[in-house]
Amino acid sequence: MQATGAFIAGVLRRRLLILALSVGLLVLGYISFTKLPIEPYPNISPLNVQVITQWQGRGTNEVERQITVPVETALANLPRLKTFRSVSLFGLSVVTLQFEDGTDSFTARQNVQLHLDSAALPEGVQSELSPDADALGEVLRYRVASESGDDVMVLKSFQDWEIYRQLKTVPGIADINGFGGPTKQYQVLPDIRKLQSYNISLNELVEALSNANANAGGGNLRAGEQQYVVRGIGLIKTLQDVRNIVIVSRNGLPVRVGDVARVEFGFAPRLGVVQYNQDPDAVEGIVLMRRGGNASEMLERVHHKVDEINRGGILPQGIKLEPFYDRQELLDLTMGTVHHTLLFGMALVLIVLFVFLGSLRAALAVALVIPLALSVSFAGMVLAIPANLISLGAIDFGLIVDAAVIVIENIMRRMENGTSNLRQTIVAAAAEVQRPMIFSTMIIIMAYAPLFIMGGVEGKIFHPMAYTMGLALLASMVLSLTFIPSAASFLFKPDKLEHRPGMINILVKIYRPILARLLRNPGLVALAALLAFSVALFGASRLGTSFLPTLEENNLWLRISLPNTVDLQYSSGFATQVRGYLREQPEVKTVVAQIGRPDDGTDATGVFNVEFGVYLKKPELWPQGVTRSDLIRRVENYLQQVPGIEYNFSQYIQDNVAEALSGVKGENSVKIFGDDLEVLHEKALEVQAILQGIQGMSDVGIFRELGQPTMNIRVDREASARFGLNVADVQALVVNAIGGNPISKVLEGERTFDLALRFPEGQRNSLDLIQRLFVDTPGGQRIPLSMVAQVELSDGPFFIYRESGRRFIAIRFGVRDRDLGSAAAEAQKLVAEQVELPRGYRTQWDGQFNQMKEAHKKLAVIVPLTLLAIFIMLYSAFGSAKDASLVLLNVPFATIGGIAALYLAGEELSISAGIGFLSLFGIAIQDGVILISYIKSLYNQGEHALDEAILEGAAMRLRPVLMTAMLAGLGLLPAALSQAIGSQAQRPLALVIVGGMVTTTLLTLLVLPVVFGWIYRHYPRSASTQSAY
Repeated sequence: MQATGAFIAGVLRRRLLILALSVGLLVLGYISFTKLPIEPYPNISPLNVQVITQWQGRGTNEVERQITVPVETALANLPRLKTFRSVSLFGLSVVTLQFEDGTDSFTARQNVQLHLDSAALPEGVQSELSPDADALGEVLRYRVASESGDDVMVLKSFQDWEIYRQLKTVPGIADINGFGGPTKQYQVLPDIRKLQSYNISLNELVEALSNANANAGGGNLRAGEQQYVVRGIGLIKTLQDVRNIVIVSRNGLPVRVGDVARVEFGFAPRLGVVQYNQDPDAVEGIVLMRRGGNASEMLERVHHKVDEINRGGILPQGIKLEPFYDRQELLDLTMGTVHHTLLFGMALVLIVLFVFLGSLRAALAVALVIPLALSVSFAGMVLAIPANLISLGAIDFGLIVDAAVIVIENIMRRMENGTSNLRQTIVAAAAEVQRPMIFSTMIIIMAYAPLFIMGGVEGKIFHPMAYTMGLALLASMVLSLTFIPSAASFLFKPDKLEHRPGMINILVKIYRPILARLLRNPGLVALAALLAFSVALFGASRLGTSFLPTLEENNLWLRISLPNTVDLQYSSGFATQVRGYLREQPEVKTVVAQIGRPDDGTDATGVFNVEFGVYLKKPELWPQGVTRSDLIRRVENYLQQVPGIEYNFSQYIQDNVAEALSGVKGENSVKIFGDDLEVLHEKALEVQAILQGIQGMSDVGIFRELGQPTMNIRVDREASARFGLNVADVQALVVNAIGGNPISKVLEGERTFDLALRFPEGQRNSLDLIQRLFVDTPGGQRIPLSMVAQVELSDGPFFIYRESGRRFIAIRFGVRDRDLGSAAAEAQKLVAEQVELPRGYRTQWDGQFNQMKEAHKKLAVIVPLTLLAIFIMLYSAFGSAKDASLVLLNVPFATIGGIAALYLAGEELSISAGIGFLSLFGIAIQDGVILISYIKSLYNQGEHALDEAILEGAAMRLRPVLMTAMLAGLGLLPAALSQAIGSQAQRPLALVIVGGMVTTTLLTLLVLPVVFGWIYRHYPRSASTQSAY
């Protein structure tokens, strides 16, 4: 006590310095907060690096064998590699490497690039890495709009060249992905009949085009005293240049390209289409933020650059960029919710302080601890802790001021008896409660300990919150022993008697007789408490389980899978119909449809895949009473009228994160691993049928792998050998005639466009004409293709999915109108019972259900260890195992109100709710420490009988117990009641604490003293039971 008193006395001697430092801390906190990289939601995506390899015109099996497998083999043993997945499809291989948490992005990418060089790829094939961005990296989407009706191919060219280059200069941008619009080409479309009439082979045409597009350097030429640079100019500049290229000479007359082919501007084979509102063919740009960047700062720079581009001078008059998705809008919505709940919570805390302390000055002094403590948190978070709606929105102001409340309440209690020496009173009051205050604060921090050591997705979500609250609680503890005594020395007058609020006197008068009666009936009290706990356990068994509440983004991401065999034209027509329906909905602001994939291979899918970004109006503009679920149900009813499609609903960020975590475009999935694609498809159909029959299952669909219509041109090796041909000679004809491979490049200023050769649409679709194509033999003969190859139609795989080197097929599913835990558990049971897999095949469940199970396993270990650590702290504080156990009795009883609140609110038992229970346990133990420590102190003095000590101690600690409990509960009451965007994550946590505080307070004040009395009646007062306080 002497050392403690000396410390407080030293603080009071330097009170002006303490107050000056407090002002400096506020300034530091404000500066730190303005520099915080705030995101609307926690970034739970892993470090993924994608290796993208395009091999134009090659089938899925070839891509898997010759691209995907070599790349996987070369990269399988990278340092800190967690797992790897891949997808192979026509002309594209994407290998995704997922690294362990904490891996440096630059080092990982460097290792990938280094090992990639050892992959044995076909000649001319090169791989590239995806941009250094994560699943939350897509921060802005825009369309290239034209007021003067410019052709969409023109807009696409501006996007690929001028716009891309301008935006790429903005610091923090990893890349800009273009999507939609045809890519301009110089096209040579030969007529098979004219080639045959001039006796010209396709190889001759290819060679002529290749050799007629080049400049040459001739070095330097001296002429007298001058020197000239010698250049040979031969680059193609116009379509007429292409038409004039000479192929061969017949009878002294040149045969030019224009004689046998049509030369025109065209576009490369389209892999995808973008539609925007009423526009059926649009050009979209997607801005990717570099991993770890500050979205707000980068978006400010991007907005400035977009304005600069739109002001003119870069794009022609009438062409401009129109953003339609801006992460800043979501950030403003979510932070608006956070600000509202925090300000409302702060106001409630201030009211409670004033009501219970009866002094506005004291209430304001305690309230000032909130910004001071948060200033420490913000200063620490600037270093390495991300800020988001969970780490900020779940701040409980009541917990932050609890330590200050304990100190100021004890000061005021002593002041109520009058004092002539203010400093001595403050020193004595602060010293008296310093030890229990420190222990109770450390216990609450200890309750947050599981959040510090949890890994995986749940760790990424709640680490920032744990650090925010941990730093704030540590700061509040220090401030309670420095700032509060200093402020009290200015606020109170030594000759002025402080009066306890009349409401507290009334509460004490009501409380004492009730407690006295309960002390005489301990059995009845115990029975009532056990009954309440039993009811709570029953209620808990009725609660559903989930991983995390869905974080509302104010948009829908609708993915529809058409039959795999449809073409781009059919998919575009279907998208137009659905887009029209979605635009009619009163809640919808903008609809953007994405059909297929972009040209750069960053999204491995086909033209059967149609995705809709449905961007919604602000909730206050919706029809009254309509929810997001109502909108989804309405759209689902519309889609159910369309046969042969599969669909699922998600949200923009949620969809990207789910895919980054599991490699599947869906919230949850079942993966079946095996080698035979036919067997995998058969078993996937069985699993799909089971899932569709389970109540609550929605959006069930298979990522189909088979059914790709294929034209196979099989080379007859023996026939080819008779003519002196090899396989490559025949395949070159196939590539150039049908595939449309670029032969050369044409420069237009700083732009570069392909010069491509392929047969016109009608001719390349004719089996008869393809079989009659000429093939040049080494002996000078020209023979039709049919003499050395067979042309036939068959089915092949669309996709081949792999994970950790094995093929798999995925069945996605979601859960609506039922809790995830029970639905997925039922699905696992039925699949295990009814689906018999061949030897070597296995299933794997991925997504939120798997993450939930992993989190529950971790909590099952961490929570008991945390309670053990708290027990040890209590034992060291009380010096008695029975006292420590007595305080821990508050833990099970604290769950009663939390469970009741979740049940009444219709919430599920999620990880967020579990974190709320951890916080609740700390608060319950804190209240127990406040009460039991004072009762023990009175009892051990020997001046009070046991019941008298209990009644006196409980009455004296009624105000601090009520205040700490009400402050903790009311501080989060706005978050518990909020339904606004951004409130979903912290709502279960807040509900648990608010509801738990009701029962915790009642049990602390009514049950805990009774149990204390019952125990101590059976044990005499002894030295061993003296409180360590």
